[in-house]
Amino acid sequence: MNNSRVIEGKTKIIESTDQPHVVRVIAKDFLTGGDAAKKENIQEIGMHKTKQTANVFKMLAHEGIPTSFIKIESSNTLLCHRCDMFPLEFVVRRYAWGSYLKRNKQLISNDTPHVFKKPIYEIFHKHAVITFPQVDEPIQMEETVAREKYLKDGIWEEGIYTDPFIKIGKNWELYSAKNPIEGSPLMKTKKLLSDQEFKSVISNIILPSFLAIEKNWNEVDTVDGPIHLVDIKFELGIKSIDNSIVLSDVVDNDSWRIWPGGKPEKQLDKQSFREGEDLISVANKYELVTKLTSQFKGVN
Repeated sequence: MNNSRVIEGKTKIIESTDQPHVVRVIAKDFLTGGDAAKKENIQEIGMHKTKQTANVFKMLAHEGIPTSFIKIESSNTLLCHRCDMFPLEFVVRRYAWGSYLKRNKQLISNDTPHVFKKPIYEIFHKHAVITFPQVDEPIQMEETVAREKYLKDGIWEEGIYTDPFIKIGKNWELYSAKNPIEGSPLMKTKKLLSDQEFKSVISNIILPSFLAIEKNWNEVDTVDGPIHLVDIKFELGIKSIDNSIVLSDVVDNDSWRIWPGGKPEKQLDKQSFREGEDLISVANKYELVTKLTSQFKGVN
C-alpha cells in the first residue's frame, strides 16, 4: 500500500494511495484556534468531522454539485480525488457576523444581526502578505512558512497579514482582512482564475453549495427551531484526472457557523471551542452535528 504523505496540516493529513489520482484525507483528533495558539486533543473529533464532510458532499452530489469526495475509507479517513488546490478561501454569508463586521462596521448592531436577502461572498488568499519592516517590498509567502518565521508565542510580528482579503477586479488586490477595505492595497497578486472561470465557479459551485447546505440545515428542526446557516467557507481544487474544478478539501463543523433558531447563544459550531467552552460540551456538539447532517438529503 502506498501511503506516502503528501501534506500534513494542523488538523488533517493528506496521503497518496496506490491510485495516482486518489488521495487519503485523514482527520486528526485535534481542534485548533487563534493561529493554532489554542490546540486540544478531543477523542473521536476526527471521526465526527470525517462523517460530517461525507454527509455534506453526498448531499451536494445529490444536488449535482461536483466535489472531490469519493467515499469513506475508515472512521477518520476519506478517499478523494487528487486535486491541485487553489490557495483561496471562499466565504459565503447570510448574516453579517464575525470578521465581516471588522471590514463593514456600519452593519454592527446592538440589536439583531443584519441578514442579507441574497447571500454574499468574499474571497481570501491563503498565502500571507509580508510587508515592512520585515521586507522592503511586499511579498506573499505560504502561511506555513510565514508561521515558522514570524509567529512568536501565538503573536504575529509587525507587518504580517494572514488570509488577506482579495478585491476582485481587473487586477486582484490584497487588503488586510481586519480593517475596512479602502485606500491602497497591500499589494497586487496573480489572478488564479480567469474572469470566465471565476464567474463559473461562483455561479455553479460556490453559491449553489451554500444554498443547498442552507436549505438542508433549515429543514433540520431542533427544540430551538430550524438551524440557520450563518456563514461557511469553501475551497476549490483542480482534479488531476480531468482538470475540472470541484469543491474540495473538507466541509465540516470547523467550516461554518450554525445557530439553532437563529440564536447566536445556541451555536453548535467550532466557535464554541474558540470561546473557551468546556471540551466535553464541544465534543457533544460535534457529535450532535454528525447526527444532524446524517438527515441531509442524499446521505442515505
